[in-house]
Amino acid sequence: MDKEFIITYLKKRNYWWQTGSINPADKGIPRPDYLDEVRKIERLERITCLTGIRRSGKTTILFQYIDHLLKNSDAQRIVYVKMDDIMGKIDSIHDILDIYHELTGIDPARETVYFLLDEIHVQKDWQLQLKYYIDAHAKCRFLISGSSKTLLYLEASESLAGRISFIDVFPLTFREFLRFNDTLPDIPVHHSPIDSFDDIEKVYHSIIEHRPEILHVLGQYFDTGGYPEWFKIKDMDMWYKTIVEDYFALILFKDIVSVFRVKDPILLDRLVRDIAVLSTNRFTYNGLSERLGVDRETLKLYLYYLQSSMMVFVADVYTPSQKAVEKRPKKLYFWEEGLRRALTLDNDDGKTAENIVAWHLIKKGSKSKPAFRPFYWKNKYEVDFVYDDSRTVIPIEVKYRNQPSTTKIKGLMEFIDVNGLNRGIVVTKDTFRIEELEGCRVLFIPLWLFLVSM
Repeated sequence: MDKEFIITYLKKRNYWWQTGSINPADKGIPRPDYLDEVRKIERLERITCLTGIRRSGKTTILFQYIDHLLKNSDAQRIVYVKMDDIMGKIDSIHDILDIYHELTGIDPARETVYFLLDEIHVQKDWQLQLKYYIDAHAKCRFLISGSSKTLLYLEASESLAGRISFIDVFPLTFREFLRFNDTLPDIPVHHSPIDSFDDIEKVYHSIIEHRPEILHVLGQYFDTGGYPEWFKIKDMDMWYKTIVEDYFALILFKDIVSVFRVKDPILLDRLVRDIAVLSTNRFTYNGLSERLGVDRETLKLYLYYLQSSMMVFVADVYTPSQKAVEKRPKKLYFWEEGLRRALTLDNDDGKTAENIVAWHLIKKGSKSKPAFRPFYWKNKYEVDFVYDDSRTVIPIEVKYRNQPSTTKIKGLMEFIDVNGLNRGIVVTKDTFRIEELEGCRVLFIPLWLFLVSM
């Protein structure tokens, strides 16, 4: 352990010990939904873990939480450490707490101290080290973050079962993207249930006057994606260069190759770039393995790595039989649309609309159902998405064009009939109406309204 380094680091990094406040640049633009989730878990006296793709805003949320704590806590009782800053300088997390105790005279075992440990997964056996404090009934509290969701789940599953709660942090939703555009008027956003068509119609009439501004920002969202740092750069050429050369490389090599010790990083790179091109398409493991010239099991393993780091996700066919799921084709989605466009230079708005709808639904579903999974459906016809959050099941078709014909939604109507449902959703480019079709209600909703109202 390099004790002098850690002492210097803690004093310098935790500047609020002297100033009593957070720098505006560190605090960023508020993301209150995440702060509310952290505060709820805090009351349960559990370790809170923020997980999500690199640069999705986890560190900023940590600093926003520090800003919240400073309103009611002694500044010196709030400790932030970026774990990869001190790699090789400590033997374990115990060193941080011991040095803090010696430095401040405050014993974290006996008094409330908040430790915010960023990128925790770089510390070997972190879960066992935190378990020590839980078992000892220490008064200190831990808020941690990491970029590899599945790895964190696996490492915490035994040692910290029932003692840790996870919060998935996503790149900006379109609602947040609107809020981050400080040049816009204050456009009200909503969180209506996905099947509350009457409520959504009320939202439509309440914000239709803002449609031109919302559409303008939606076009920007198509191009840039949801990484918060766009609002610091605001130059498309520099932005694409940054997210390919910086974000993509860091996610691929620091969060996946090094963490999972990937044997063939070149193959992994090819796979990601192929998925960026194939996003929204159906695939089979055999077909994709032949395309890449790799065996099926290696392909499945690499897809697992990519999903665990929230770079891609795979949608299964919607069916009651798990055995049937394994045999049926799946659908691929690239997680972040701005990065997908930067990698492929593909400006197909139809593909982009479907991709954005996919991860909007996953973000929505993950808040209402643990381990939420995306689905599509294929029988005689196909449905782009089946949203199932235990409370409701609803088919969703993306027809990103004006005035989509009711004759083009046969898959939606077939799914409704087969599953005995009474409603469905068609996401359009700019059409809004509610129709009664074959005894069920179908909501035709513009993408901009879908993203703002649900």
